[in-house]
Amino acid sequence: MSTLEKTISMLETLPDADLIKIQDLIQKLFQQRGAESTDEPVGRVLKPMLKKDFLHDVKTAETEIANGMYRKAEEVFDGLEQRYDF
Repeated sequence: MSTLEKTISMLETLPDADLIKIQDLIQKLFQQRGAESTDEPVGRVLKPMLKKDFLHDVKTAETEIANGMYRKAEEVFDGLEQRYDF
């Protein structure tokens, strides 16, 4: 079992209140590491999620990955470099 799979299986057992606490903690960690400039705009767009919504998104992502609906990060970055002339 991968780290991601272990993490998801643990999150599936937590109540919504604990998931919101985890989201808050992660946001604080980002701010401590100097990511505040990117975290604030993200925080305005992404609000805390309910457990059922989070799990729905995970299942959707797993289905998309299983159906080959993804690109390697290298391909995405290459496309961005070309698009924005890096």
